[in-house]
Amino acid sequence: MKYEEKYNMKLSIVTVCYNAEQCIDRTIKSVLNQTCPVYEYIIIDGGSKDKTYNRVCSYEKSFAEKGILFKHISERDKGISDAFNKGIKMASGTLIGLINADDELLPETSEILKNECKKIDVDIYYGNCYWVDSERNLEYVFKPKHDLSKLLYNMILIHPSTFVKKKAYEECGLFDVTYKYCMDKELLYRMYKAGKKFDYIDQCLTKFKAGGVSDTHSKAVFKEGSRMALSYGEPQIKVKSIEIIKTVRNQMVNMIKGTRVYRVLKGI
Repeated sequence: MKYEEKYNMKLSIVTVCYNAEQCIDRTIKSVLNQTCPVYEYIIIDGGSKDKTYNRVCSYEKSFAEKGILFKHISERDKGISDAFNKGIKMASGTLIGLINADDELLPETSEILKNECKKIDVDIYYGNCYWVDSERNLEYVFKPKHDLSKLLYNMILIHPSTFVKKKAYEECGLFDVTYKYCMDKELLYRMYKAGKKFDYIDQCLTKFKAGGVSDTHSKAVFKEGSRMALSYGEPQIKVKSIEIIKTVRNQMVNMIKGTRVYRVLKGI
């Protein structure tokens, strides 16, 4: 029986990484040890200077033994968007998930998606996520909001727990490489505007490590988000007002981060 007939899908997972030798094993093992095997795993290394790519290559036999297609390249790229685009182009599956180095699939993620893919009229599946700190301690459970029009101003989904059909990429395009921080939000909003159907899975699908590029460059994120909103025809005065509100809110969050108040607000 063919993989797609057995599992209702052909799941491709793409990981992009750079100098990630300290954490790449965790990510790879989370893909390798799924209760329902993925169809394909692709790693795009940005030309790491450490031993990341050696670690990647060491798993070839493990994936071969499980019958999982394992593709990997190591070369310089033009940023995260470009790296993700390379992976999507290489993918031969019907459903694609994107996880960064140091993020993890939960053991039953592929199994959950297998069951959800019985809904054949869906283009994008999105779920919850465990948000963890650098010590892998749970900070909170991220649950997405469902008014997808809000993607214009806020990343209400989280990309490691969002899985997109290859056909949706073919019809709506790939990541816009002019975005360094808001590329996932812009792409998903573009798909929403194109009428693609989103399906919510009320389960945690991944672990996401806080402190990525978007977390550490908040001013640049706000500025880029404003550019995105303007490109979709939003009034400049509204865009500027929201940018100011977000800046103040972010400052307040940083003041209480790590405190009991912060944990209560996040529902931990």
